Amino acid sequence: MWSAEPDVDLFDERGRLIRAAQESKTIAYYAGIDVTYPGFAEALDPHYAIGISTTLQTSLAGTIRAHILEINDIHEGFKATICSQESNLATRVRDEDYRIKVFSGREEFVEFSPTTEAHRHEKWMQRHEPPRPAPETQYLSALPTSEHRWSAPTEDLFTGTGLTVTFGSDLGETMHRCEEWGRSIEPDVPDRGSELIISPTPPETLPAYPGW
Repeated sequence: MWSAEPDVDLFDERGRLIRAAQESKTIAYYAGIDVTYPGFAEALDPHYAIGISTTLQTSLAGTIRAHILEINDIHEGFKATICSQESNLATRVRDEDYRIKVFSGREEFVEFSPTTEAHRHEKWMQRHEPPRPAPETQYLSALPTSEHRWSAPTEDLFTGTGLTVTFGSDLGETMHRCEEWGRSIEPDVPDRGSELIISPTPPETLPAYPGW
């Protein structure tokens, strides 16, 4: 579920790119880069992609809330600060209970910068590497059901922009602003640090907004 500051449009080209990139990053870590949104794998900075370790035996349940705090122009591209509040998101590993990490808010940024020839060459080399064997996975049974499903774009929002996507964190003034925003969503979170809750039932899955 997305929200944004008054001067940020969730529906314009930048807003859509930011949302698609951030959601694709989550998918990459929990399901693999190859099943992210159309065009994302090719647009992702290869240096960042190398560091993604996919958690194939973990499933997610519940709701992530995200907020675009600001968008700034940078050298022919732009950089967006994103706050996330994941106190209503749970992970389940194999057949264990749901693990919910309750905390205020997290700050991240997604940066869109002009694609360089070096990045094009690295992507070409990656596409022409011998295919690696698929990792063995253990799929979970009896996952929770909800009337609300993951909403995803069917069109390629990345190809043709001439931009490479990467992610990071500033941990400065924007981090504190994100923590304040997170507490406005979940006022009962710990003042400092986080709290781990183990539950036999998952948190509620709310409808995606604005969706695709």
